[in-house]
Formats: sequence, C-alpha cells, structure tokens
Amino acid sequence: MRRLRFALAYWVVALGFFVPSVAYAYIDPATTTYIVQIITALVVMLGVSLSIFLYKFNMVSAKAKYGLYGLVYRLRNKRATEGGRPCDDADTGLGDDDARRYVPPDYVMLGTGRPPTTAEMDALGEPDGIDKVTKNANREKPWEKGFLGRLKSTMPLSLAISLSFILIGSMVAVIQNPGSIQFGLAKAMPVLVFATIVCFAALAVVLAVFRGRAYMFVVSVAAAILIAGYLQALFLNGGLGELTGDEIEWGMYSVSIVANSLFWLGVFVAVFLMMRFTKSAHRAFLVFVPFLIVFVQCVGLVSAMYERVDSGDSISAYWQESNERLTFKGIYEVAYERNTIVILLDRFDQSFVYTVLDDDPKFFEPLDGFTMFEDNISHSAKTFPSVTEKFTGHMFRWDQSDSDYFADAWAGRNFMHELVEQGVDVRLYTFFGFVYDDIEQVRGFASNIGEVDEVINDRIALVKLLKLSGFLHSPMLAKQVFWLSSDEFDHAIVFTGETMPYLVNDFAFYDSLVEQGLSVTDESRAIFSYIHLNGPHPPLVMDENVEHVGRSSYLQQTKGSMKIVYEYLDQLRALGLYESSTIIVMADHGIPEDEDLTLPVLSALFVKPAGSYGTPLAINMAQVSHSQFPGMILESLLGDSMGYAPGFFATQEGEDIVREYTHKRYRYEIRGDGRDFGNWHGLGEYSGQWEDSKAG
Repeated sequence: MRRLRFALAYWVVALGFFVPSVAYAYIDPATTTYIVQIITALVVMLGVSLSIFLYKFNMVSAKAKYGLYGLVYRLRNKRATEGGRPCDDADTGLGDDDARRYVPPDYVMLGTGRPPTTAEMDALGEPDGIDKVTKNANREKPWEKGFLGRLKSTMPLSLAISLSFILIGSMVAVIQNPGSIQFGLAKAMPVLVFATIVCFAALAVVLAVFRGRAYMFVVSVAAAILIAGYLQALFLNGGLGELTGDEIEWGMYSVSIVANSLFWLGVFVAVFLMMRFTKSAHRAFLVFVPFLIVFVQCVGLVSAMYERVDSGDSISAYWQESNERLTFKGIYEVAYERNTIVILLDRFDQSFVYTVLDDDPKFFEPLDGFTMFEDNISHSAKTFPSVTEKFTGHMFRWDQSDSDYFADAWAGRNFMHELVEQGVDVRLYTFFGFVYDDIEQVRGFASNIGEVDEVINDRIALVKLLKLSGFLHSPMLAKQVFWLSSDEFDHAIVFTGETMPYLVNDFAFYDSLVEQGLSVTDESRAIFSYIHLNGPHPPLVMDENVEHVGRSSYLQQTKGSMKIVYEYLDQLRALGLYESSTIIVMADHGIPEDEDLTLPVLSALFVKPAGSYGTPLAINMAQVSHSQFPGMILESLLGDSMGYAPGFFATQEGEDIVREYTHKRYRYEIRGDGRDFGNWHGLGEYSGQWEDSKAG
C-alpha cells in the first residue's frame, strides 16, 4: 500500500509539471479546459494503472519465486532422506519434519524472529496470505468504524463535492464570462470560500452520521452525484447554447432529457454495483476518485486563467478589486445648447413596433418630431459585435478572437475622435465585455471613465453563482430549476452612485431618472450621450409600467421600455431642450433566429433631428443601415458627416441600396426593400475558425 501511495504522489507531482504545456496549444478558449481536463484525467489514470500493475507484477513474481524455491528444496530434502542423509537440524531447534521444509532466508513470522513451522506455513498458505493476515485482519472497514472513523473516510468525497460545485465551478464561470459577470473574483472569493468550508463540514458530518448499509447508500449517492455532475458539466451541456435570457424551449429537448436521465441512472447503477460487489475497493474509491476530479478541475482552472490572459485580457479583468470602467458619471446631465442623445433599446425588433401598434395605434404619439425608419438593418445579429461595428466601422469577420477583434476595431480612428477634437463631450454608457474589453480602447474620447470599486451583496452573489453551478452540473431534467439570465449577476452589485461601473439595469435607471431628474451642466460644450438599456431583450420581467414582474411579454416589456424613453423626453421638454436636441431611439439588432433565416430581421429606428418639434410621427421607407450612424451623429453636432457615410435622412425613399447582414457565421446581402425576404440573398459562411462567445 505504501508503494501505491508513493506512485500516486509521484504521478501527481509529475503531472503538475506536464499538464500546463498542453494549455499552450492554440485552441478555442470555449473548449480548452475540457480538453486539458480529459488529457489530465487520462494521464493520471494511466499512471496509477501502471503503478498498480507494477505492484501486482512484483507480488506475482514474489509468489512464483517462493513457490519455485519451495519446490526445489522439497525435492532436495526428499532425496536426502531417501539416501539416508537427514538434514542437520541441531541449530534450528525444530523437528525433522519442520526442518525439511525449506523457507527462504529472512522470511520469518512476525513477532517470533524465526521461520514459520510447517504447520504455520500450511495455515498461512501462500505468501500473500501473510499480507492478508498481518495487514487486513485488523483493518476495520469504513462502514464498521465509529463516527470519527466514518467522518475521516467521508472527508475526501465531501471536499471534492464542495470544491467542484461551489468554489472551482464558480471561479471558472467568472473567469470565462467577464462580460456577463461584472464583479471580479476578489469580490466573490470570501463568500465562496466560506460557503465551500461550510458545505464541506456539513456534508462530511451528515454522511458520517449514517451507519452500516445506510452509510454505504448515502456515500454511494454522493459519489454518483459527484461523478455524474462533473461529467455533465464537462461533456453534456453543449446543445443548450448560451444563457442570453431567452427562455429555453425544453420541449425541444425531450430526447436529450431522456438520454441524459439514462446516463445519470447508469452512473448511479455503476457506483452502487461497485460498492456492493467490490467492497474492498471502497476505501480507495472514496479517496482516488474525488482526488482525480478535483485535480483535473484545478488544471482546467489554471488553463482557463491562461486562456483569458493569452487572449489579451489582464488578470485584473477577472480578479482585481478595483478597475477603470465606463461609469454612470453624468448620465442624467444634458448641455444647455446642443445635445445628441441616443437611447439604445437592446433587441428592439421592428416587429415589436407593429405588435404595439396593433394593441394601441396611438402609443407612439408622444414621439412628436420623430421619423420612424421602417427598413433599417444592423450589420450583425447580436450586441457583440453589432455595437462595436456601429461605433468603429470595423466589421467582425469570424477570423479572430473577440479580444483581438476589440483591439483591432478600437485601434483605428472613429467618428468620436472627430467630436472630441471639436470640443464635444462624449459620454458612453454601454456594456463592458460586449462593446469593449479594455478601458484603453475608449480612453481619449469617453469622458465618463473612472476608477470604480464595486460593492457586492454577498448573499445575492453567492446565490447567483450557486444557481449557475447548479445549471451546469445538474441533469437535463432538473435544469429548469436552475435556469437564469446573465443579467441576474448585475443584481448582486450594490448601486453606489456615479462612480460605479455602468450596468444595464432599466429599473435602476428609471427610478433614478424619476427621483433626481435631468439637470443642465454649467459647461458650454455640446454633449453626445449614448445610453444602452436592456429594452425588450429577455428576460421578460418588466410590465408596461416599468414594474418588475415574474413573467412578462414582448408587448409589455416594449411598452415599459418606451415609458422610460417618454419620461426622459418629458424631462427634456420641462428643461426647454427638447426642440434643440437630436434624439435617436434605436436597437442594436433585431431578433436573432436560432437557425437559418426565414424572415427579414429589421431593427427599430426613431430619429428626431434638432429643430423638429410639434409634428406627428413620420414614416420613412428609405433603405438605411447602421453604417450611417456615425455620419448622422456628426451631422447633428458638427453640421457635416466629415467623410463618413451621410446620415439616415440622406437616403431617399425608393432608392435601392445594397446592405449586408450577418446571422451567426452566415452572410446575407439585401438588395432593395429589406422588408421583403425575397431580397435577402445568402453569400455563404465566413471562413474564420473562432466561434461566437457573446450573448445577444
């Protein structure tokens, strides 16, 4: 057993130096930790198997050697006796029969200092019998021990469950999703460590309380949950896609749910059978399997950290307590002369406009002076990369990582540099991780950059992280219980004022807007404000009165989103700045279909130029796109598009324009009226190798 432990320790140390080299391979970050964990597990299993094989081989060799020696000397003693030459046993003190039985040198009975007699050898049998008698006879089985003995035996399993489902799983989630989980590991680590320790202690005690068959049963259940949950998170969640807030149609996964349930049942049956028929392996199983799972997960954790750093992120992106971000600073301020205000409602599809009009034809009447462009197309189907493309004009071609794309897109000159050079105050209130992933990318034109120090609600943060871990590790049948949206993690961040990082929270934005209202700055500079709200994007939890409800609809949430817009416009009117302001209410993209497109995807767009006031909402059928956004902003503040594509009003109705749209990796060219899907022509796939990793 000592040899086995030594071999196990050797392979652990060896793998500690071997595995990290695997992580240097140029692999998609979404799968690197899986591959590394698989390789690690295989190498550990092969190493331990080889060690056990060598140990068993030595045992078999020893038995064969002793057997051969015994046979040779029995024959020799027999011939000596038949020839009248008895053995000299004067020095042994044993009888003739005992002396004639050869025993190899140094093979003695424990506690006697002499070789065994014939009777003792017959009782013991082969050499491995000695091992069984001297070592196993006094070894008490775990389920027969007292409480402290059972507690000691359950500790490795309890620790592995606690680490896998609480600490390691949550750490990997935060590292791999810095855009969705806005707080860093440094903030969540204390509560995660505390929860892990409490779970470990409580689980070990609860398991140790049981005795006999009940002990075997509960330990088997815990081991099966650990193994099945780990394999579920590692291999079996691929078909669910990303947690974007959209409700999952579980009815589509009926076959997967049945197959997944059978897999879990198979794991439970295998563990129970092993516990039932190979009880001698019980102790080794409860130590080795938990150790193996925790070890390969730790390797995966290190790999995930390396992948984030290798893709361009600094360690502070997922660890540091304080960091510079775009903040709430100045979000409720407007200039007393010139303002261009963009309120973006995420996933505000044009079809939602028609749905609202069908329900209430007069709903959009407060948009006096506005023009609605019915045929507006964004370039991409999701927030990433749609917003960055709109700001920079740099299109995502699927041939690079997200971080590389951000670095390239923001490295060049964009229209906001022109604004700053002309004295305009640029304020961007938008997503970290979906629009930019390094504050240096927006430094130089965004004035609301600030040092932030997030304050999180430990209880909410822990609940959300445990919920995500439950979703990842639970069987398909139980995932509905743990379903959550990425924006739920924002609820864990305590609103501390304008110095906190900007978070897309429509309820908080509306409440503060109503409570404190808009104010006019003392500065004479014009202001360009870009305010990114959740809008009608799922999860659908807002009603038409901007109240949080358990379940809403696209109709209700669209109306609630527009109520926020109407409140903002009313306050501009109260300040006397409505007429002089350019106001744009728009979407970053429409509804992205899961499969191939079957319908046109149009993004809502309402524009009120400065000076337009007191006229009903106008309808414009011009074929416009987000490529005209920079020119529109420059025209509103500088009076010229400065070489960019002219703004939306420059396109005439009836003028056929060629536009592009990207759905997943598929390119479409729209020739003519975008409302007619017959004008959408597929151009094939982009040839890049990187997969989409951002929610929309």
